[in-house]
Amino acid sequence: MTTLTIISVVLAVFAVITGFFGMNVPLPWINDKHAWVTIIVICIVLWLLIVALLRYMIYRKS
Repeated sequence: MTTLTIISVVLAVFAVITGFFGMNVPLPWINDKHAWVTIIVICIVLWLLIVALLRYMIYRKS
């Protein structure tokens, strides 16, 4: 059960960010040619932070 929870929390970062950019609203980086790379870097950094936090919380218990 814990493994499934960890996987869903880690994948939720990508779902939130891609969901935001999938809406029909004005986007902040619409004219920036490096926006795609910026978004990918933000996703990876947030993903790494969540993974590190979850690892800390899991290993702190044991």
